[in-house]
Amino acid sequence: MNSAKSLPETYKKKTDGNRIVMTKRRIFLNWFLIGLSIFLLLNILASALSSDCGLPALFGLGGCADAISRIGFPFVFFEQGGFAYHSSFNLPVFIIDIAIGIGFAVFLGSYKSRKSNS
Repeated sequence: MNSAKSLPETYKKKTDGNRIVMTKRRIFLNWFLIGLSIFLLLNILASALSSDCGLPALFGLGGCADAISRIGFPFVFFEQGGFAYHSSFNLPVFIIDIAIGIGFAVFLGSYKSRKSNS
């Protein structure tokens, strides 16, 4: 019993000899996920560089007494700590950051899927 015949054409593996030919949809998905990963890593890097005690301060493990933790790239949407402790979360800036990340991922996926020859 071959279950590959019951699958729609979109989900079947396309082969060209011994190599698998990637469809434009698969190329878009791969590069979309790569774009989201890049944006997430940039957020982590920016948080580590902009926080007073680095990345451990984000998890409450910083050794500084008045460490300020900041999260967000390209805009800081969360800030916590300080000598006179404060905590602020800015929802509109967070939504803008998410939109920028998704927009970057969509652009990267679209660009790479259009540049492919398959």
